Amino acid sequence: MDLNEAAARLESHIRAWRAEGLQVSDVLWSRDAGALAVQIESPSRQVQLTVELHGAGRARVFFLSAAEPVGERHRVSSLDAWSALLTQSVARASRVRLVQARLLTSTCTTGWLDWIHGELWLLPEGLLRIRSGLLTTLVNSGGSGLTTRDPYRLIAHDAETVLAAHPTNKVISFAGMGAARLHGGVTTSGLEVVMTDGTHHKLLWPSWDPARRLLRERLLPLLGARLTH
Repeated sequence: MDLNEAAARLESHIRAWRAEGLQVSDVLWSRDAGALAVQIESPSRQVQLTVELHGAGRARVFFLSAAEPVGERHRVSSLDAWSALLTQSVARASRVRLVQARLLTSTCTTGWLDWIHGELWLLPEGLLRIRSGLLTTLVNSGGSGLTTRDPYRLIAHDAETVLAAHPTNKVISFAGMGAARLHGGVTTSGLEVVMTDGTHHKLLWPSWDPARRLLRERLLPLLGARLTH
Protein backbone atom coordinates (compact mmCIF):
# COMPACT_ATOMS: atom_id res chain seq x y z
CA MET A 1 0.00 0.00 0.00
CA ASP A 2 1.46 3.37 -1.05
CA LEU A 3 0.94 5.60 1.99
CA ASN A 4 1.43 8.81 -0.02
CA GLU A 5 -1.48 7.89 -2.28
CA ALA A 6 -3.48 6.73 0.77
CA ALA A 7 -2.81 10.09 2.45
CA ALA A 8 -4.02 11.95 -0.65
CA ARG A 9 -7.21 9.89 -0.64
CA LEU A 10 -7.62 10.61 3.07
CA GLU A 11 -7.23 14.36 2.50
CA SER A 12 -10.26 14.35 0.20
CA HIS A 13 -12.32 12.61 2.89
CA ILE A 14 -11.14 15.12 5.50
CA ARG A 15 -12.37 18.06 3.43
CA ALA A 16 -15.78 16.42 3.01
CA TRP A 17 -16.10 15.57 6.71
CA ARG A 18 -15.20 19.09 7.76
CA ALA A 19 -17.81 20.44 5.37
CA GLU A 20 -20.35 18.25 7.21
CA GLY A 21 -19.38 19.88 10.52
CA LEU A 22 -17.25 17.10 11.97
CA GLN A 23 -14.12 17.92 13.94
CA VAL A 24 -11.32 16.23 12.01
CA SER A 25 -7.55 16.27 12.53
CA ASP A 26 -5.04 16.75 9.75
CA VAL A 27 -3.39 13.59 8.43
CA LEU A 28 -1.23 12.28 11.27
CA TRP A 29 2.02 10.84 9.91
CA SER A 30 4.45 8.49 11.59
CA ARG A 31 6.98 8.08 8.82
CA ASP A 32 9.40 6.08 10.96
CA ALA A 33 6.67 3.57 11.75
CA GLY A 34 5.31 3.66 8.19
CA ALA A 35 1.78 4.62 9.23
CA LEU A 36 -0.78 7.39 8.97
CA ALA A 37 -3.90 8.16 10.95
CA VAL A 38 -6.84 10.52 11.35
CA GLN A 39 -9.06 11.44 14.30
CA ILE A 40 -12.74 12.34 13.94
CA GLU A 41 -15.19 13.50 16.60
CA SER A 42 -18.42 15.39 17.06
CA PRO A 43 -20.23 16.72 20.15
CA SER A 44 -23.32 14.74 19.10
CA ARG A 45 -21.49 11.37 19.08
CA GLN A 46 -20.76 9.14 22.05
CA VAL A 47 -17.36 8.04 20.72
CA GLN A 48 -14.30 9.56 19.11
CA LEU A 49 -13.00 7.71 16.06
CA THR A 50 -9.38 7.06 15.12
CA VAL A 51 -8.44 5.20 11.93
CA GLU A 52 -4.85 4.07 11.29
CA LEU A 53 -3.27 2.61 8.17
CA HIS A 54 0.10 0.87 7.95
CA GLY A 55 2.07 0.32 4.77
CA ALA A 56 1.49 -3.43 4.77
CA GLY A 57 -2.23 -2.85 4.34
CA ARG A 58 -3.04 -3.31 8.02
CA ALA A 59 -5.66 -0.93 9.36
CA ARG A 60 -6.90 -0.30 12.89
CA VAL A 61 -10.19 1.36 13.80
CA PHE A 62 -10.57 2.67 17.36
CA PHE A 63 -13.79 3.82 19.00
CA LEU A 64 -12.83 5.85 22.08
CA SER A 65 -14.88 7.01 25.03
CA ALA A 66 -14.14 8.20 28.54
CA ALA A 67 -13.93 4.55 29.65
CA GLU A 68 -11.48 2.83 27.30
CA PRO A 69 -10.87 2.33 23.56
CA VAL A 70 -12.33 -0.52 21.56
CA GLY A 71 -10.18 -1.51 18.59
CA GLU A 72 -10.80 -3.52 15.42
CA ARG A 73 -8.32 -4.88 12.87
CA HIS A 74 -8.91 -4.76 9.12
CA ARG A 75 -7.01 -5.70 5.96
CA VAL A 76 -6.91 -3.04 3.24
CA SER A 77 -5.84 -4.26 -0.19
CA SER A 78 -6.43 -1.16 -2.35
CA LEU A 79 -7.08 2.58 -2.25
CA ASP A 80 -10.76 1.94 -2.94
CA ALA A 81 -10.87 -0.44 0.03
CA TRP A 82 -9.18 2.24 2.14
CA SER A 83 -11.81 4.81 1.10
CA ALA A 84 -14.59 2.33 1.85
CA LEU A 85 -13.19 1.64 5.33
CA LEU A 86 -13.00 5.37 6.09
CA THR A 87 -16.57 5.97 4.90
CA GLN A 88 -17.98 2.97 6.78
CA SER A 89 -16.10 3.79 9.99
CA VAL A 90 -17.34 7.38 10.11
CA ALA A 91 -20.91 6.25 9.44
CA ARG A 92 -20.65 3.61 12.18
CA ALA A 93 -19.24 6.09 14.69
CA SER A 94 -22.55 7.98 14.60
CA ARG A 95 -24.36 4.80 15.72
CA VAL A 96 -21.84 3.02 17.95
CA ARG A 97 -22.35 2.69 21.68
CA LEU A 98 -19.65 1.19 23.88
CA VAL A 99 -21.39 -1.31 26.15
CA GLN A 100 -20.22 -3.87 28.70
CA ALA A 101 -21.11 -7.35 27.44
CA ARG A 102 -20.64 -10.93 28.62
CA LEU A 103 -19.63 -13.72 26.24
CA LEU A 104 -22.00 -16.65 26.85
CA THR A 105 -20.61 -19.02 24.22
CA SER A 106 -18.41 -18.93 21.13
CA THR A 107 -20.16 -21.90 19.52
CA CYS A 108 -23.70 -20.58 18.98
CA THR A 109 -25.63 -21.53 15.83
CA THR A 110 -29.09 -20.51 14.67
CA GLY A 111 -30.53 -23.94 13.92
CA TRP A 112 -29.70 -27.56 13.07
CA LEU A 113 -28.87 -26.67 9.47
CA ASP A 114 -26.52 -23.84 10.49
CA TRP A 115 -23.05 -25.36 11.00
CA ILE A 116 -21.07 -22.13 11.36
CA HIS A 117 -20.37 -21.03 14.92
CA GLY A 118 -20.90 -17.54 16.25
CA GLU A 119 -20.43 -15.61 19.47
CA LEU A 120 -23.45 -15.10 21.72
CA TRP A 121 -23.17 -11.98 23.88
CA LEU A 122 -25.31 -10.87 26.81
CA LEU A 123 -25.81 -7.09 26.64
CA PRO A 124 -27.60 -4.90 29.19
CA GLU A 125 -30.63 -4.60 26.88
CA GLY A 126 -30.60 -7.91 24.99
CA LEU A 127 -28.71 -10.65 23.17
CA LEU A 128 -26.24 -10.31 20.32
CA ARG A 129 -25.26 -13.21 18.04
CA ILE A 130 -22.36 -12.59 15.62
CA ARG A 131 -21.32 -15.21 13.07
CA SER A 132 -17.62 -16.14 13.31
CA GLY A 133 -16.76 -18.12 10.18
CA LEU A 134 -15.58 -21.55 9.04
CA LEU A 135 -12.03 -21.32 10.42
CA THR A 136 -13.23 -20.40 13.91
CA THR A 137 -15.81 -23.20 13.73
CA LEU A 138 -13.06 -25.73 13.00
CA VAL A 139 -10.90 -24.38 15.84
CA ASN A 140 -13.86 -24.62 18.24
CA SER A 141 -14.77 -28.15 17.19
CA GLY A 142 -12.72 -29.66 20.00
CA GLY A 143 -14.36 -27.63 22.76
CA SER A 144 -16.53 -24.68 23.73
CA GLY A 145 -14.27 -21.95 22.40
CA LEU A 146 -14.57 -20.08 25.69
CA THR A 147 -11.34 -19.14 27.43
CA THR A 148 -10.50 -18.60 31.08
CA ARG A 149 -10.16 -14.84 30.54
CA ASP A 150 -12.68 -12.45 31.98
CA PRO A 151 -15.91 -13.07 30.01
CA TYR A 152 -16.90 -9.41 30.35
CA ARG A 153 -15.69 -7.05 27.66
CA LEU A 154 -16.37 -3.54 26.39
CA ILE A 155 -17.66 -3.84 22.81
CA ALA A 156 -18.59 -1.38 20.09
CA HIS A 157 -22.28 -2.13 19.64
CA ASP A 158 -23.89 -1.14 16.36
CA ALA A 159 -27.01 -3.17 15.60
CA GLU A 160 -27.35 -1.97 12.01
CA THR A 161 -23.84 -3.13 11.05
CA VAL A 162 -24.26 -6.48 12.83
CA LEU A 163 -27.53 -7.31 11.05
CA ALA A 164 -26.21 -6.21 7.66
CA ALA A 165 -23.06 -8.34 7.95
CA HIS A 166 -24.80 -11.75 7.68
CA PRO A 167 -28.37 -13.13 7.69
CA THR A 168 -27.66 -15.36 10.72
CA ASN A 169 -26.54 -12.46 12.91
CA LYS A 170 -29.12 -11.49 15.52
CA VAL A 171 -29.94 -8.59 17.81
CA ILE A 172 -32.67 -9.69 20.24
CA SER A 173 -33.95 -7.05 22.65
CA PHE A 174 -35.32 -8.05 26.03
CA ALA A 175 -38.03 -5.41 25.72
CA GLY A 176 -39.35 -7.04 22.55
CA MET A 177 -39.56 -10.60 23.92
CA GLY A 178 -43.05 -12.04 24.16
CA ALA A 179 -42.14 -15.52 25.39
CA ALA A 180 -39.07 -17.75 25.49
CA ARG A 181 -38.14 -21.40 26.04
CA LEU A 182 -34.79 -22.60 27.35
CA HIS A 183 -34.04 -26.27 26.82
CA GLY A 184 -31.10 -28.52 27.51
CA GLY A 185 -29.95 -31.94 26.34
CA VAL A 186 -26.98 -34.26 26.66
CA THR A 187 -25.00 -32.47 23.96
CA THR A 188 -27.02 -29.41 22.90
CA SER A 189 -28.91 -26.65 24.67
CA GLY A 190 -30.86 -23.82 23.17
CA LEU A 191 -33.16 -20.84 23.37
CA GLU A 192 -36.30 -20.20 21.33
CA VAL A 193 -37.82 -16.74 21.46
CA VAL A 194 -41.10 -15.36 20.15
CA MET A 195 -41.02 -11.57 19.92
CA THR A 196 -44.07 -9.39 20.49
CA ASP A 197 -44.16 -8.65 16.74
CA GLY A 198 -44.35 -12.39 15.95
CA THR A 199 -40.71 -12.83 14.91
CA HIS A 200 -39.12 -16.14 15.97
CA HIS A 201 -35.47 -16.67 16.95
CA LYS A 202 -33.66 -19.95 17.60
CA LEU A 203 -30.19 -20.31 19.14
CA LEU A 204 -28.25 -23.52 19.86
CA TRP A 205 -24.96 -24.20 21.66
CA PRO A 206 -23.13 -27.15 23.31
CA SER A 207 -24.56 -28.11 26.69
CA TRP A 208 -21.18 -27.84 28.42
CA ASP A 209 -21.15 -24.07 27.88
CA PRO A 210 -22.70 -22.00 30.72
CA ALA A 211 -25.07 -20.08 28.43
CA ARG A 212 -28.27 -21.85 29.55
CA ARG A 213 -27.69 -21.17 33.25
CA LEU A 214 -26.69 -17.55 32.66
CA LEU A 215 -29.64 -16.90 30.38
CA ARG A 216 -32.07 -18.42 32.89
CA GLU A 217 -30.69 -16.11 35.60
CA ARG A 218 -31.15 -13.07 33.32
CA LEU A 219 -34.46 -13.93 31.66
CA LEU A 220 -36.47 -15.29 34.59
CA PRO A 221 -36.79 -11.91 36.37
CA LEU A 222 -37.72 -10.27 33.07
CA LEU A 223 -40.21 -12.80 31.68
CA GLY A 224 -41.50 -14.66 34.71
CA ALA A 225 -44.13 -17.19 33.62
CA ARG A 226 -43.44 -16.34 29.97
CA LEU A 227 -40.13 -18.22 30.26
CA THR A 228 -40.22 -22.01 30.00
CA HIS A 229 -37.05 -23.60 31.35
